Amino acid sequence: MSNHLEGIRVVELGTHVAVPKAARIMADWGAEVIKVEPPKGEPWRYVGPGYEMPAGPDNNPIFEVENINKKSVALNLKTPEGQAAMKTLIRSADVFITNTRTKALEKLGLSYEALREECPGLIYVHFGAFGQKGPEKDFPGFDIASFWAKSGTLVEWTLADDKPFKPQPGFGDGACGAIMLDGILAALIKRGRTGRGEHIQTSLYSAALWYNSIGLICGQPRYGLKFPKEIHTDPLVPPYKSKDGYWVMASSPSWSDLYPKVFRLIGLESYIGDPMLHERDAARANYHKVCALIAEAWGGMTADELMSAFSQNGIVCSRLLGPNELYDDEQAWANDYLTRVTLENGDDLVVPRVPVQFGDEEPPAQRIAPALGADTEEVLTGLGYTREQIAALK
Repeated sequence: MSNHLEGIRVVELGTHVAVPKAARIMADWGAEVIKVEPPKGEPWRYVGPGYEMPAGPDNNPIFEVENINKKSVALNLKTPEGQAAMKTLIRSADVFITNTRTKALEKLGLSYEALREECPGLIYVHFGAFGQKGPEKDFPGFDIASFWAKSGTLVEWTLADDKPFKPQPGFGDGACGAIMLDGILAALIKRGRTGRGEHIQTSLYSAALWYNSIGLICGQPRYGLKFPKEIHTDPLVPPYKSKDGYWVMASSPSWSDLYPKVFRLIGLESYIGDPMLHERDAARANYHKVCALIAEAWGGMTADELMSAFSQNGIVCSRLLGPNELYDDEQAWANDYLTRVTLENGDDLVVPRVPVQFGDEEPPAQRIAPALGADTEEVLTGLGYTREQIAALK
């Protein structure tokens, strides 16, 4: 286990992906992360069937990634005793991180305003859907709506007359978790200088605007661009199918540099310098004709032949992998980007590691996600609760 955050206690009142993922990274880096859940468990424990995956108490693969290396405490926050225990736990924490909606936090007495006087050193992190102000401030949200749809990305990435694609749920949440963690680490540094805590606020919508900054710029009226767009891209931007049925793509910011290199390698040397495609604007104007040429030549080579030829000639390229190939990818394993954990039912599960490595430090051990409430007694005892008090809470 990394010791970069050793001695930091994080209390997570989080559900689904964004908040738990930020807390999971801190757990891997040595923080003690205590995940507080209701007695029935947070909703992400039960989403497996929606992905055609199991979600049992000893076999819950979807729940794993966000919750490895944590402790679980089960508290009924609908009772005064549960609320009191939660406040005691927060007083012991360096970081409190939650995506509970603002009105619910106020009702529970867990708003920033309710805690800041008695916890002056606490870093209080609130993650929401659309922000703390404006007409949508109290709206609920998931990343499919608040991150993808609201940010313009689904329209921007769709060609005219096509139906917008549906992103994998949780993808935008993961990006938000990284932004959230940035704020937490900055606040910890500041607290080390001043001794004062911090109120951190971020949202799905704010992070989406940050990540889609190019779309935000390009969509402003002065540039005259319309979305969804007709095809105005370079003919080498799309992936093409290889002889053996794989999709392979090449990439470069410069059309005039890329196309001669690629055309020599796929047997289209005679078209180098052709007015139809020599300049980027001409190639775009003849998009469908040039694409047909590339597709036919591309389809005469296997994916391995294309990848070998491109990579040996300094062309950025990739074969499109399917989800059923990721767990076995040689490059990922060579760099310790993946690891295996053994679930309680004995199954091995491949999971991604936190994508940051510290020098020659060994990758942190991966302790599987905790069973619901597994650490309740240990944590409450550490807060001064007696066995009798814990029994009464149960």
